Amino acid sequence: MRSLALFIAVLSAGTAVSAATRWSTDDLAQLSEVAVIAGQEGLDAPRDIAAMVPGASTDDAADAIALGLARDFLEGSARTRDDPSWHLPRGTIDYRAWLDAVLDKHAVVASYRALLPATPAYAALRSALEKCRAGRGNCDLFERNLDRARAFPREPGRDYVWVNVPAYRLDVIRDGKIVASHKVIVGKPTTQTPTFRATMTGVTVNPWWNVPCSIVDESIGKLIRNNPAEAARRGFVATKGADGKLQVRQKPGPNNALGRIKLEMPNPYGVYIHDTPSRDLFANDKRAFSHGCIRAQDPEGLAEAVLGDDQASALAVLLAGTTSRTIHLSRPLPVYVVYFTAELDPRTGQVVSYTDIYHRDGKRIAATP
Repeated sequence: MRSLALFIAVLSAGTAVSAATRWSTDDLAQLSEVAVIAGQEGLDAPRDIAAMVPGASTDDAADAIALGLARDFLEGSARTRDDPSWHLPRGTIDYRAWLDAVLDKHAVVASYRALLPATPAYAALRSALEKCRAGRGNCDLFERNLDRARAFPREPGRDYVWVNVPAYRLDVIRDGKIVASHKVIVGKPTTQTPTFRATMTGVTVNPWWNVPCSIVDESIGKLIRNNPAEAARRGFVATKGADGKLQVRQKPGPNNALGRIKLEMPNPYGVYIHDTPSRDLFANDKRAFSHGCIRAQDPEGLAEAVLGDDQASALAVLLAGTTSRTIHLSRPLPVYVVYFTAELDPRTGQVVSYTDIYHRDGKRIAATP
């Protein structure tokens, strides 16, 4: 995968050019070409660059356009960056210093191209956009997902777990290749699974379930108050917290909402990947049924894939019993929970699209002014 080597080289090599010669005729021509590239990438391109001529009165306007385009190329547009469901932050970059160095090198077009993702997945989406436009179709789907790809971290690593919510699918990636793929159940439209990154640290067998307060308020609390015997039969254990609120846990067992296996991935959203006693739900094509967590089909096989062969025997021993234990991964795995309604399917080499279950696709993406 192409890195941002050119980006870094340009940033480190240059110093700011003087105000009098900041934007030359050639640099402005290159910026105009960058605006054309922005349109090809699915962004709304600024249209007033061609009329600009070098001079002090041009510098501020050209800077504003250039800085906005740089951020849109590297981080995705504000449409994605400001999406409240998007929790995949990128590193902070000094765009002003970067632009100073770009102009010092007079390498505008090449420097902007280096900001874009250089992956087969991104190239496939861009090709799909080109074909869509050639057929004069509604291409918002590809524009929106190209923007998500720009906003996604450039280097996720060689080993990680990828969960695409609209695809209802989880992939385990090792050395850049899919080694396991599982159907998943995701959050309902009213309790959506967010987009975020976490780090998987272990596999818990026969887990306890710490019932979220929202679910206690919604249903479990009522069951405990009105039918404590049934609540106890289902394994619920209730206590009062220091604030007087009801706190509920569920014992390991056949009724446990997490099933037999939970993948530990601490995050501020309380979203985990786990088993489910309702395995029949995987027969459905559309599987937005949960309160936000991700339920995986064949959790035993998934646990083996993330643990590796050296720890598979420990998993088998624990599954034969009823004690709750956690097997720690020898090497933690990044987990990316994403929302792509169009993506390259590496199994077929084709771009596929999915239903926008949370209605997050929207209007055309506007470049940052």
